[in-house]
Amino acid sequence: MTPVSSLKEKTVNAMKWSYLSMFVGLALQLFFAAILSRLLTKQEFGVWAIAAVLQRFGQFITDLGIGRAIVQKAKLTEQDIRAGFTAAMLLGLLTTVLAWLVAPAASRFYPDLPNLTTVFRGYALVYMLSSGIIISSSLLRRALNFKPLVRAELTSYAIGHGVIGLGAAYLGYGTLSLVVSAIAQAVIQLALLYSATRHSVKPVFNWSAYQGLLSFGVKATAVSLLEYLSSILDTLIIGKLYSPVALGAYSRTFSTLAMPATNFASSLSRVMAPSFSAVQNEPERLRRAYLSGLRAVAIVISSATGCILIDAPEIVKVMLGPNYLDSITLMQIFALYIPFAVLTNLSAVLAEATARLNVKIGIQAAYLVTLGLAFWLTYSLGGRVEEIAMVLVGTSALRSAAFAVVARSIIGGGGRQIALTYGMGALYFAGSALFTAAVVFSLRSLNLPLPVLFIAEMALGLLVVASVVLLGPPSELQTMARAAVQQLRGRLINSTG
Repeated sequence: MTPVSSLKEKTVNAMKWSYLSMFVGLALQLFFAAILSRLLTKQEFGVWAIAAVLQRFGQFITDLGIGRAIVQKAKLTEQDIRAGFTAAMLLGLLTTVLAWLVAPAASRFYPDLPNLTTVFRGYALVYMLSSGIIISSSLLRRALNFKPLVRAELTSYAIGHGVIGLGAAYLGYGTLSLVVSAIAQAVIQLALLYSATRHSVKPVFNWSAYQGLLSFGVKATAVSLLEYLSSILDTLIIGKLYSPVALGAYSRTFSTLAMPATNFASSLSRVMAPSFSAVQNEPERLRRAYLSGLRAVAIVISSATGCILIDAPEIVKVMLGPNYLDSITLMQIFALYIPFAVLTNLSAVLAEATARLNVKIGIQAAYLVTLGLAFWLTYSLGGRVEEIAMVLVGTSALRSAAFAVVARSIIGGGGRQIALTYGMGALYFAGSALFTAAVVFSLRSLNLPLPVLFIAEMALGLLVVASVVLLGPPSELQTMARAAVQQLRGRLINSTG
C-alpha cells in the first residue's frame, strides 16, 4: 500500500510541474501558431494535416502500449525495462520502413495534396527517435518525477519548433519546415530524457520478458488506435471529399483550439494515470481521487471554453490572421467540443489505470462506427465542414456519457456526484459565457485596436478561470491554487518589508 501522504505529495508536485509545462507551452504555442499561420498557406496546412495523421498512426506501432505498460505495471524489474527498450527500438525500425514504403500509396489516395510522399517520408524519420524516448519518459512518469519531463518538453519545443521549425518556414521550406521541427524536437527530447534516467539499453531476446508488458500493452494500443482513428476521421473524410483549402481551414482552426485543450488533458492524465494506478486496489482513495479530479476539471475547462465561445472572433483574427475570418463559426463549434473531450479523458484514464481495457475498446469502437456513419450521412446530405464539426460535438457528448457510466462502476457508485459535476460544468460554461459577453460586447463597442482588445479578452479569461478555481467548490486544485497564492503573498511581503 502506498502511504497517503507520500503519494499525495508526489502527485501534487507532479501536477505543479505538469501544469507549469502546460501553461508555458500554451503561451509558446499561441505565439508560434500566430507566426506559422502567416508563413504557410491553407493548402500547405492541408498537406501537413494528412501527413501528420499518417505519422501519428505509425506511433502506435512504434509504442504498442509499452510505455503505458511500464507506468501501469505493479512491480517493475530491470528485465522489464530492457525488454521495453528493445521492443520499442525494433518496432521503431519496422515502422520507419513501412512508412517509407506506404508513402507513395498515400500520395495517390490524396492526389490534390502536393509533395505528400516527401513530407510523409520525412516524418517517418521521427519514429526511431521516438522509440528511444518511450522508456525514459515512462520511467519518469511512473516515478511522478515530472521536472525532467517538463524541461525536455519546453526546451525541445522552444528550440526545435520555435527556432529551427519556424526558421525553416521563414526560409520558404513550406510544409517541410514542420518535418524539420518534429525531427529537431525528437532529437532534443531524446538527449535530455535519457540523461535524466540512464536506463539500461542492453537488449534482451527472451520471450518471457515481453509477455507481461505486451499482454497489457497490446490492449492499451488497441484502445489508443481506436481513439486515434476517431480523432482523425474528420480529417481523412474532409481531405478526401472536400477541397484542400477546406481541410486546411478546418484542421488549422481545430488545432489552434484543440492543441491547448489536448495539452490540458495530457497534463492531467499523465499525472493521474500513475496516481490512479498506485491506489487501484484501494477503492475509497480511488473514488475520492477521481471525483475530486472530475470536479476540478469540469469547472476549469467549462469556464475556459465559455470564454472562448465569445472571444472566437478576436482569437481567429489574431491567431490565424485575416485569411481565416470564415473560420469563426468553426472556432465556436470546437469550443463546445472541448469539455466533453477533456472530461472523457479523465474517465478513460481511470479505466486504463484499473486495467478495464475491454470496456474502453468497446466504447471507442462504437464511437468510431457512429462517428463514421454520421460524417458520411452529413456529407451525403450536402453538409459543410461546419456541420461535420457539429456532428463531432454531438457524438463526443454521447461518448463522454458512456465513460461516465464506466467510471461509476469502477469506483463503486457516485453516479449522482458525477451527474451533478457534469451539470455544474454546464452552469459554469453558461455563466462564464454570459459574463464574458457582457464585458467583451462593451469593449467591442469602443472600437479598441485589435491587439488591445485581444489582450483584454485573454486577461479577462484568466481572471474568470482563476476566480472559479479559487472561489468555486472545494477540490485538490483549489487547495493547490490557494497554497500558491499564500506563498506568493508571503514572498511579496518579505520582499517589500
